[in-house]
Amino acid sequence: MDKRTDSATAPAATAVTTATAEPGPSGDPAVRQVRRALIIFNRNAGGGRKVARLEETVAQLTGAGVEVEIHRTSFAGDAEQTAHAARFLGSGPDVIICAGGDGTINEVVNGLAGGDTPLALLPIGTANVLAAEIGLATDTATVVDTIFTGVPTPIHLGTANGRYFTLMTGVGLDAEVVASVDRKLKRRTGKLAYALATLKRWTAYRDHHFRVTVDGVEHRAAGVVVANGHYYGGRFVCAENARITEPGLHVCLFQKPGRWQAVYYMLALFGGFLDRLNTYRVIPGREIHIADDRDGPVQGDGDIITQLPLTIGVADETVRILMPRTPV
Repeated sequence: MDKRTDSATAPAATAVTTATAEPGPSGDPAVRQVRRALIIFNRNAGGGRKVARLEETVAQLTGAGVEVEIHRTSFAGDAEQTAHAARFLGSGPDVIICAGGDGTINEVVNGLAGGDTPLALLPIGTANVLAAEIGLATDTATVVDTIFTGVPTPIHLGTANGRYFTLMTGVGLDAEVVASVDRKLKRRTGKLAYALATLKRWTAYRDHHFRVTVDGVEHRAAGVVVANGHYYGGRFVCAENARITEPGLHVCLFQKPGRWQAVYYMLALFGGFLDRLNTYRVIPGREIHIADDRDGPVQGDGDIITQLPLTIGVADETVRILMPRTPV
């Protein structure tokens, strides 16, 4: 999952590149007319190795007559500010394309929520869970085809202490891992940085329970993931019945604490039998509160977005995302 660019103190101004080409005719009624596209690009996504994918996408778009503007993010929150500002431009883009991972998408979604500007994905992050959720292949040809022919579909969002999330939010070991990932190592090695952070947090693990209230009913759990979609960490299933196209959240309770129990939960997730464990429960809910006797990190879409205590709810706002006509 992708982290926003690291410099939180950089100035707001960023480099912008514009490319144009003559409009090309199309007789296919399924093809959307796209004159202008804004690409919000996190250069650190996927370890910074995906510039070629961006260049290929721009070349295909401009070859089809699209005027392309590239905004390269330079500080935390830049993608959100840019997406929000683009909504209110009088001659704004016909589509905003997020070139990054799930963390960058989270920022863009927070800028677009409640608006009408459609969002397309150019998945170049570490895990690209939202791309998997909507059935989008990551090759350039499919991405560009979806920009022109994808179905604009409202996706429902969750809120965590007032911030939107698209996929999930959670506390416990997964949030502690995200909080401890070495960002420089992540840019160089991708998923290896997460593996090392997991080992680090696992060795420091201490038995612990969170107090979780779901629609007024109290529970206790060693770890919690509140899912808006059914995939987690790639194409691993955490909440089978959760869908981003439907309002409502699914609270995944990892009830039993323990260092080796945490390993067993991970093996069950990777092996596809998590839902068969008697110490694991998934509860539908709309209003969730998570409390603890200490502060702790809260991850949302693979980034740390807030701290405990945590109030989670179903957002009234949606975001229109371009989904492929033929999902993978």
